[in-house]
Amino acid sequence: MSQEEIEILKRALAREKAARKAAEEILEQKSAQLYDTTQKLQESNKKLEKLVKEKTLELKGVFENIVDAYVVMDLWGNVIKMNDAAINLLGFNNEKDNLNLLELADPSEVDNVMNSFEALITEGSITNFQIKLNTKNGEQKLVQINASIILNDDNKPVAAQGIVRDITLENKYRSAIEAEKQKYSSIIANMNLGLVEVNNDDEIQMINQSFSEMSGYTEEELKGKKGGLIFPVEGGTDVIAEENIKRLKGESNSYEIKVKTKQGNIRHWLISGAPNYDINGDVIGSIGIHLDITDLKSLQLQKENLLSKLEKSNNELQEYAHIVSHDLKSPLRSIDALMQWIKEDNKDKLDEASLQNISHIETTLEKMEQLISDVLEYSSVGSDDKEKIDVNLSEVVNELCQILYVPKHINISVANKLPVVKGDKVKLQQLFQNLISNAVKFIDKPKGEIHINVKDVGEFYQFSVSDNGIGIEKQYHDKIFKIFHSLNKSKDSTGVGLSIVKKIVNLHEGEIWLESEPKKGTTFYFTLKK
Repeated sequence: MSQEEIEILKRALAREKAARKAAEEILEQKSAQLYDTTQKLQESNKKLEKLVKEKTLELKGVFENIVDAYVVMDLWGNVIKMNDAAINLLGFNNEKDNLNLLELADPSEVDNVMNSFEALITEGSITNFQIKLNTKNGEQKLVQINASIILNDDNKPVAAQGIVRDITLENKYRSAIEAEKQKYSSIIANMNLGLVEVNNDDEIQMINQSFSEMSGYTEEELKGKKGGLIFPVEGGTDVIAEENIKRLKGESNSYEIKVKTKQGNIRHWLISGAPNYDINGDVIGSIGIHLDITDLKSLQLQKENLLSKLEKSNNELQEYAHIVSHDLKSPLRSIDALMQWIKEDNKDKLDEASLQNISHIETTLEKMEQLISDVLEYSSVGSDDKEKIDVNLSEVVNELCQILYVPKHINISVANKLPVVKGDKVKLQQLFQNLISNAVKFIDKPKGEIHINVKDVGEFYQFSVSDNGIGIEKQYHDKIFKIFHSLNKSKDSTGVGLSIVKKIVNLHEGEIWLESEPKKGTTFYFTLKK
C-alpha cells in the first residue's frame, strides 16, 4: 500500500471519528431535551389529574348542593341519580326506590309528557316545560323542567339530565296577582276619577274611561303624546313640568290646573300625582288621579262673593248699630236731665207719690240705656277678625277677681291652674266676666261659693263655673242663651249677657251648656279649642 493510500485512509478515519463525535454530542443533547420534556409532561399530568379531581369534586358539590332539584335519568325515564333537593321535592330516593320520572306525572298530563319527551330526544333539550307531578306523600306539584340529552363518545344519546323547579306557590301567587290586577283594572276603568299614566318624558301611556270622558279624547288620540302640552292653559304647562320633576325625585302631592278639553271647554282639575316604579324600584314615570272641580270652583267663587258681601253688610250693620246707639241714648239722657230739672225746680212742691214715679222713670231710663249698650256689645261680638294669640286664662281670671265687685260673703276659688289657649283675649275676658258676674248676681245664700274648674278632653279644654245661687229650672235651660231672655226682671239684667257668652264660645269653636237645680245652684260648662 502506497503512502498516498495510507494518507487517504487516515483522513477518512479522522472524518469518521469527527462525525461520530458530533453525532454523540447531538444524541446527548436530544437525550437531555427528551428528559426535560418527560419531566414536564409528568408534572403536567399530575396537575391535570389534580385539576380533574378538583373539578369532579366541584361538580359533585354543585350536584349535591344545588337549590333546585337535579335529576339524571336514562332514555326510558328511569332515574339514575338525583340530589337532595330532588329527594325533598319528590319524596323518593333513587338509591332505595325504583323510580321512573315519567310515571310521576299526573294522568291528565299523559299527552303533554309524551310530546315533551319526544322533543327532548329529537331536539336535544326542552326549556320551561311545565307539568303536574304527584309526589310520594300524595301532594300534587306544578314543576318547571329544563332538560338536555347526555351524549357518549360516539355522539349518541345515552341519558338525560334536568333541573326540576317547584313553581306551585309561584303559580298561585301569579294567579292571585293576576286576579288582583284584573280587579283593580276593573275598578280603575270604571271609577269616576280620571286616571293617567305617563313616562318620565310626560308621554301618556294609558288613560281610563273616566279621563276620556273628562277630556273628550280617546286613549288612541292621547297615547304617546305629552299631556302637559295638550290640556293646560294660563301657565298650567309650567306647573305640570315642575310637578314632573318632583315625581322623578319620588315626591307625591296635589295641585290644581286650568285646562281646555277637546271640545274647547275650560275646566278646573285637581290632580293627585305619585311616582310610578318598576320592579327594581326605579321611577319610570308617574300616575295621576284627576278630579273635575269646576263646579266646586264655581261654588267657591260664589262663596267668596257672598263672604265679601257679608263682610260689607256686617261692617255697615256695625256702623249702623253705633249710630243707632248714639241716637237712642241722646234722647234718654235728655229725658234724664229734664227729670233732674223737674225735681230741682219742684223740690218743695212734689208729694211722695210724684217723687216715687219720678224714681221709676229714672230707673227705667237707666235700664233702657243699659239695654242699648248690651245690644251694641252683642252686635260687636264676632265683628272683629283679630288674629288669635296665646291667652293665659289663669292671668285673665286673676285680673277679673281683682277688678270685679265681689261681696265679702262670696268666695271665688280656682281648682287648678287654668291653661293657655289660642283666642281673642278681650272676648275671653268678657266670657269669664259675664259668667262670674252672673254667678255673683244670683247668689242668695249667707255664704256664697263660686268655683272655677277645667279638664282636658282631647282637642278641647272643658271649663266649668259653679255657684250655690238660686238655680234655674230645667225648662229654662235652653232659653237663657237667647237674646233678651232674662229670668230675673231686675234693672241690672237685660237678657243679653248669656247670649254674648254663647256667641264668644261659638267663635272659639266650642259649646256651652248648664246643669242646675233650683235653690241649690248652677254650673255652666263650656269648651274652648286648644
